[in-house]
Amino acid sequence: MTYEELQKTELFSFFHFTESGRKPAADGYQVIHYKPGGFQEFIDVRMKLDRSQNIQEGVLYLDRDWIGGPMTVSPFGKDLAKSFIDAICPNVDKEKAGQVISTIWNLTGSKDQVIFTKPEESESAVPIEELEHVYLGLAEKFELTCEKTCIKIENVMDVGRKRLKITIKSI
Repeated sequence: MTYEELQKTELFSFFHFTESGRKPAADGYQVIHYKPGGFQEFIDVRMKLDRSQNIQEGVLYLDRDWIGGPMTVSPFGKDLAKSFIDAICPNVDKEKAGQVISTIWNLTGSKDQVIFTKPEESESAVPIEELEHVYLGLAEKFELTCEKTCIKIENVMDVGRKRLKITIKSI
C-alpha cells in the first residue's frame, strides 16, 4: 500500500490522523509519526515508508490503561485497532487478517454489558484465544505471518507506560 492510498482509508478519515513528525531512517526509508483527532495522549502511530512511498511497516501504540483489560474493554480501542490492521494489511492478506480483526472486535471484559440491537449473527471466524489474552494484557505476544505481511501484537513498555503495540510489517 502506498502512503497516498493509506490516507484515503477509514483509519485517516474516521480517526482524523494527522502527521506529527517525520525523519529519515536507514536505507533511504522515512519514518512518519501521527496523532489522532481525539485521545492523543493514549495513542501513537508510526509508519515506515520506502523510497517509492510504499508502507513497509506500520506501528500502533495504545496505552494499556486506556484500552482496558479482563474486566472492561474500551470500544474505542477495539475500533482503532481493527481499523489500523484493516488499513495496513494488503488485500492478499485480508482473509487471514480478518480473523485477527474479528477476534479484537468481539472482545468483551467480564464486567462489560453488551446490549444487542438485533439478534446475534453467528460468526464464521473462530476467535484466536492467544490473541484475546494478549489484547486483554494477560499474555505477552501474538504473531501471525500472512503472505505479504507479519502481524505482531504485544504488550510492551514504551515512553514509561504499559502499552499494546500492534506492528504490521512487510515480508
